[in-house]
Amino acid sequence: MSMEEYVNAYYGGTLGISKRYGISKADDNIDTTALTNAGLNTMFGAKVYSQLNTKSEVFKLLKKEPWTQSGFRALTARATTTAGVAEGGAFPETDHPEIAEVTLTLKEIVTPWQMSSKAEILSESDDGLGNLAAFMRKENGEAHAFYIDSQLLTTFETDSDGSASGAGAGTAGVNLESLDRATATLAYATDGQNPSGGTLPAAVDMYSQDINTESWFDAGYTHFTDDGTNDALALADIDAGLAALLENGANYNDLVILTGYDTYQNLKQLMQASTGAGHYTLSSGGAANMNGVTGEAGLNFDSRVGAYDGIPIFLSQHVPKDGGSRIYLLDMSSLAMRVAAPTTYVDNTNLAVRQVLSREYAFITAGELVCYRRDTSGSIRDLLA
Repeated sequence: MSMEEYVNAYYGGTLGISKRYGISKADDNIDTTALTNAGLNTMFGAKVYSQLNTKSEVFKLLKKEPWTQSGFRALTARATTTAGVAEGGAFPETDHPEIAEVTLTLKEIVTPWQMSSKAEILSESDDGLGNLAAFMRKENGEAHAFYIDSQLLTTFETDSDGSASGAGAGTAGVNLESLDRATATLAYATDGQNPSGGTLPAAVDMYSQDINTESWFDAGYTHFTDDGTNDALALADIDAGLAALLENGANYNDLVILTGYDTYQNLKQLMQASTGAGHYTLSSGGAANMNGVTGEAGLNFDSRVGAYDGIPIFLSQHVPKDGGSRIYLLDMSSLAMRVAAPTTYVDNTNLAVRQVLSREYAFITAGELVCYRRDTSGSIRDLLA
């Protein structure tokens, strides 16, 4: 078609007229609406831009150890008959230390998914995601780590099977044990002003140890209000907690602080306003190393790290909030992730064997959070946002 024929067909008139007077507007113009109906389609591309916070720092913090035993023994009391003896006197009565047996329950954490063969085929055509299997493996791998972190910080009044009954099932459930439970004292659980609004002594039991009778396995420190309100964070609360844990036998170099992003900002402002120069520091790099304190095994990951009097501060989106995020004072030498089977990717993709036009995949981690001592870790709760 010549230019003159084009003008006559679509704009009316002749090329000469259009040059002289300008091309006239057609009654039935081709716009984007017409093209959408007739061939203009939005392309989205294969890349998916995640809107989710996929950080999983808590699992990384914990040192890993192999599952070689399903329990441990704890020395709960010393022999008490050491005494002076007069010249020629008899020995004191003999005594023995108290040793308790603590049984762990192996937990298996599974992130499964399934894809039809048709979905996999069509994802490679048109405006699909491309390699759907690879996309799902990447996203579900991140989700697996995300939910492990979430379980490790489940609130103490939530049963470890994930329900929120507040009955305090302790280790009876199928999810991982929680640092929030490990750092909650019996006094806090029975105060009646905790988030559940009731007295829940069984909610702080761990590994079938009844804290009512086995007080040696109670947490070392919990700061909370006893009137159901939230208070502003004070550095004195952290100092009191650290003093209590150190008195119980915590090693200063083994301690870390874990909190949420909001409380960290409040803490940072308090520290920057404090008189002690160097009271607050920031460092970056692999191992957490502030004021000469090198992080324990398991602390090596790239992140911006603050320190409170030389104690590294780590952040997690999973830290529970009362008003503001809680603060955990953790003795990392007494905490570990005992692993029976490291995170493993498995699949069942043989359609002939399955006799179904779909494939199954999963990430599986087998282990349990182990807290060898609770009296050297604690928490600060009931904070304002």
